[in-house]
Amino acid sequence: MKASSPAIRYPFRRGSVEYNLGTEADHEAVYQTLLHVFHGPDRDSFLGALSDPAYRPDQRLLAKVDGRVVSHAHLTEREVRYGTASVPINGVMWVGTLPEFRGLGFAQNLLRLADERARATGRALQVLTTGMPQFYRPLGWGVCGRQTYAQALSRNLPQVSDGMVEGKGGFWHVRPWRQVELSDLMTLYEAQYAGVTGSVIRSEEYWRWLIGRRYAHVIWVACQGDAVRGYAFVKDHKILEIASDPAHPQALRALLGRVRAEALERAYPRVTVHAPTNHPVIEAFLSGGGRLVDQDLIDGSVSMSHIPDVARFLTSILPELSRRAEEADATLPLELGISSGDHRWLIHIDGKHSRVEPDKLSRRYLTLNPASLVRLLMGHSGVDAASAEEGFVASTATAMDATRILFPAQPIWRSPLDSATA
Repeated sequence: MKASSPAIRYPFRRGSVEYNLGTEADHEAVYQTLLHVFHGPDRDSFLGALSDPAYRPDQRLLAKVDGRVVSHAHLTEREVRYGTASVPINGVMWVGTLPEFRGLGFAQNLLRLADERARATGRALQVLTTGMPQFYRPLGWGVCGRQTYAQALSRNLPQVSDGMVEGKGGFWHVRPWRQVELSDLMTLYEAQYAGVTGSVIRSEEYWRWLIGRRYAHVIWVACQGDAVRGYAFVKDHKILEIASDPAHPQALRALLGRVRAEALERAYPRVTVHAPTNHPVIEAFLSGGGRLVDQDLIDGSVSMSHIPDVARFLTSILPELSRRAEEADATLPLELGISSGDHRWLIHIDGKHSRVEPDKLSRRYLTLNPASLVRLLMGHSGVDAASAEEGFVASTATAMDATRILFPAQPIWRSPLDSATA
């Protein structure tokens, strides 16, 4: 299906198929379609998703045949960090077609319409997790971002007792969190993950909704007196998310000690922690003889990203690109052109006068295919790795140098708590 105009109107008919935005009246039909395609989610999970504070029925794209929902895609709306900048994204979820209607291009058409929808609603990036990357690659998606984790034997985690003394700081204790401590969790999350590319920016409403989904069986907090200095979302033998005050490193040790005790009590031989590679908990696991898993494919699934509007994406990250140029003490103005397919963009970095100019290039430019482009711009792979990919061309050596400054390789990470909802 050829890309539609940004002013596309729904319902959009193509032959006998009608493409619609969802309404509240479609919820039951959507649920039954998801059950037939994915054998899930259960009804409680489906209804819980409807209470997402950012949810609207029109975030669902539907393909209908004779009024029956035969194909579906859900576009959640979030904002993620990109260094010091933020990027509005769509999480693309539950993309599927009823078995008897597969092979007719319905899901691919929904994804093309999702591009139109993203441009119309101001979303600069799309992300998803899938076990079928080959389905998304022809549509411009690239493998991008890793759900990194570390594993260690339970007995090798720090052994501490409740009431551990930290010099003159007083006694530490670890206990389940209380509702009144939500602001403490929010503050610790910001302190721990503010600089992590891909981490979701969470409002208080979103925090409350996320906790209400009960992805963790317990949320531990490490306290010194009444002050909460760290937290950990734990489900069975997995730490789904952990954060601590950098000024109080013993908080992390106290949390791991509590996780160790619970794991041994429940006879879990190993503990897994999900965290970006530069998180201090990773070092704690490795020092205990643990191992780090940092690869594209984990449990048969990969993270993928797609940029439906490159100009909007580049404009949204200009503050971070300016910061990188300043930190590298680059000579300004710094220009870099990017070409992909039939499109071109010129990035002009010059302090407050930084801008992105569509349909322009400079003498310094790169040519990349769409999948390589998203991997490079997001920092999944640096320019040296991108240069080995099909279709890559650098006009000059200075184009490579400018790219190393603006788009270095960096960890991209999204908490499992957010991955389940975005």
